[in-house]
Amino acid sequence: MQQVIDLFSEYTKEVDVYMNDVLTKHADISLYKHLSYFLGFLDEELQPVQAYAGKRMRAGLCMLLADWYGSKKEALSVAASIELFHNFTLIHDDIVDEDAVRRGRPTVWKLFGVDHAINSGDAQLLIALQVVTNATDLSDQQKVALNSFLTKQYLRVVEGQYLDFSLTKKTLEDGVSEEEYYKMIGRKTADLIAASTQAAGVVAQKRDAELEALFAYGHSVGMAYQLCDDLVSIWGSQEQTGKRAYGDLLEKKKTLPVIHLYEKASQDVQERLRAIYAPDTVVSQEHAQEIVKILEVARVRIYVEEKVVEYVRKAKDSTHVLSITPEQKEQLCRLVDDVLPITINI
Repeated sequence: MQQVIDLFSEYTKEVDVYMNDVLTKHADISLYKHLSYFLGFLDEELQPVQAYAGKRMRAGLCMLLADWYGSKKEALSVAASIELFHNFTLIHDDIVDEDAVRRGRPTVWKLFGVDHAINSGDAQLLIALQVVTNATDLSDQQKVALNSFLTKQYLRVVEGQYLDFSLTKKTLEDGVSEEEYYKMIGRKTADLIAASTQAAGVVAQKRDAELEALFAYGHSVGMAYQLCDDLVSIWGSQEQTGKRAYGDLLEKKKTLPVIHLYEKASQDVQERLRAIYAPDTVVSQEHAQEIVKILEVARVRIYVEEKVVEYVRKAKDSTHVLSITPEQKEQLCRLVDDVLPITINI
């Protein structure tokens, strides 16, 4: 992942400057300072700082591809819009999941209150939509095409959030299929990364075949990334994630490891999982550790890693038809492996 951060550093610095400038131009009230805090521009006292605020992977992908197409300058507002939208969803995610820490710092709701966090997130969504409309480096034709495409993709992410909430409320006895899970992460995670890659082609006014290949690349990267993220949430440390250990298990999320385990487990194991995931049960660290042991005995991690490899191959295959140089195609293929939060060796 460090290689990706280094590769994108030139681009993400430009995006950060752009976003910071957008926020500081707004009225001098703390609403916008809350957003600047979450994006890493201010500290807990709302004083200027340069804190870690994520990898900016989506913005970096958009800018990299646009640069290769000769449209880097025009893509800046688009990359900023995608990054602002992504972070809007995280502000609200932290409220829903009751996460007190993100990226090693207090979350917005924990620091400023739930009411402010909801309102600040709403404001960031609107700003994400404004930046493309207000961009001076885009033609009216580009703005229309980009706003239509991005709004569609942003809505699909919100639909993915809905599906995530629905799966969380379901009990294991209700039955949660792997197909439902893939549909949810496809919208919640993969569609936004696909927006990042295809948007670069929209800015450069590429033809449909190119746009479809860009979308396929980003979507496959997003699927692989989310599956890896699910693994990290179970097997990763707080140092790796910046969040509490066993987060998805403590929140009773039905991620692919849990869904697959339950579908394939013996009746005794299913009963134990239902008891731990029961609505009136508060999942403890001990419960989470127990589930991890069951997952390891059932070799579930290997199964999920094999799924990751399938999506990695799809992403790499989609680069073949792109109108970029062979060296750039190879770089995109290497990037697929590098963006994953863990190393997959199968």
